[in-house]
Amino acid sequence: MLKMETKMQNPFSLTFGKEPASMISRDTQTEEIVEGFSGENPEFHACMITGIRGSGKTVLLTSAANRIREDPSWIVIDLSPERDLLHSLAAELSNRKELLQIFRDARINLSFLGFGLEIDGVPPITDIVVALDRMLDRLTRRGKHVLVTIDEVISNRYVREFTSQFQIFLRKEYAFFLLMTGLYENVQDLQNEKSLTFLYRAPKIALQPLS
Repeated sequence: MLKMETKMQNPFSLTFGKEPASMISRDTQTEEIVEGFSGENPEFHACMITGIRGSGKTVLLTSAANRIREDPSWIVIDLSPERDLLHSLAAELSNRKELLQIFRDARINLSFLGFGLEIDGVPPITDIVVALDRMLDRLTRRGKHVLVTIDEVISNRYVREFTSQFQIFLRKEYAFFLLMTGLYENVQDLQNEKSLTFLYRAPKIALQPLS
């Protein structure tokens, strides 16, 4: 009589970026990120999660972002480092139905940039940085916080432009936050850029390899 073998299902997902049914607890690191971004005077506005491939960087980023999403005053935007990040952020913000009236009240005309938000009698904004400046200013005034997450950053033109502009927006005291993951060498390359050395001061959570 043949004996049937029962194959046990691995509860720890091996699919990149997918949250598994069972997960190695990263509660301490998740709390560190959430609490660091929270409060009237946040401890930091940028945080970087580093580690080798398969150490759980994406899962930790997802866990922290989902916790922050629970607060209705936060807007969480996930962006790809392979696309124009400034343009993508403006597009994502303008596409949120709950934010449309805020931008209309501020008379922010984004029709020229192709985002469909047109205000009669108001000249359209023609520069993406000016558009984001106006949008973030209005959202901050309305008590909103914007968190951008970027998974697996690399030191390409889009990421360098975005992080450089992020620093300028911080100087204007906008409620703007950045959470990134990356391999050690890619994070090192990015923060070694002359205009981006402020990233050295951003807290880094280094994840150890999982067994």
